[in-house]
Amino acid sequence: MFKAIKKAINKFISKLAQESEKSFGNEKLDCCTLDRPKSKK
Repeated sequence: MFKAIKKAINKFISKLAQESEKSFGNEKLDCCTLDRPKSKK
């Protein structure tokens, strides 16, 4: 029973991580870089 719960939680966390990567990319989240356009230096 606990293995089924663990599997469901792991699946949920995996999907959550994928959606987070789609939204924010795979870079380190930083308050200085969120919601700011990339500068062209």
